[in-house]
Amino acid sequence: MNAGPASATDARLAQWGRTVEDVERGYPLTFDDYLNDLDLRRTLDEVELTSDQIATLTAADTRFRQASYLAGACVWGEENAAAEGWTAEAQWYYWRLPVHPGSAFLDE
Repeated sequence: MNAGPASATDARLAQWGRTVEDVERGYPLTFDDYLNDLDLRRTLDEVELTSDQIATLTAADTRFRQASYLAGACVWGEENAAAEGWTAEAQWYYWRLPVHPGSAFLDE
């Protein structure tokens, strides 16, 4: 896998960091937005990362795990998980929900 331009990967890492901050504070967006944010996280699994980027991602993932809880199933649905080949071990973030969802999230 090719890392592509470092700036593109760094931008995705920064966006994931902002998502983690949102989840920590109380996720203010909709469930659909949350799914999109998790898809962004998946893209970080699809590129080679530098050691510094790995450290940044690991720290953000640790914070995300602390601010979320294990869902009973893949948030995209088990059919989608099977079709995409996602597992709770490899794409673990798809099996988590924010501890503090906002009203827009809950309304959906």
